[in-house]
Amino acid sequence: MITEIRILRCDIELIQAELEANKPYEACGVLIGTVNGSTALVEKAQPVTNVKRTRRSFELDPKEHYNAWNEAEKSGKEVVGIYHTHPVSSAVPSLWDRETMENAPSVWLIAGADGMRAYVWENGVRAVKVIEC
Repeated sequence: MITEIRILRCDIELIQAELEANKPYEACGVLIGTVNGSTALVEKAQPVTNVKRTRRSFELDPKEHYNAWNEAEKSGKEVVGIYHTHPVSSAVPSLWDRETMENAPSVWLIAGADGMRAYVWENGVRAVKVIEC
């Protein structure tokens, strides 16, 4: 059970830059690193093209997602989560996010107009502490 996510300042800045660069559309990507007990350690935020390119949802480009996953495994890491942006709303899971999270058991980091928050699905949405390293 993941209770916190540790992420580098440079990766937080990258995700914020993605939010601004893609506004008003959602941006997305994967979080690569390791899980140590209840902590997800993010070593790299890797942008992935949002093939939906909408203001209210996202879909990771399948080929880019596969390549990121494969690269992570080759380096002894894993995809510990995904991130996406809510450029015109708060950093809380939308109804679509909640429905999708149930089938994707990893950390969901959301960068919204009001900041950045993380969540996991455990019989419902549960907040995860975000720690900047």
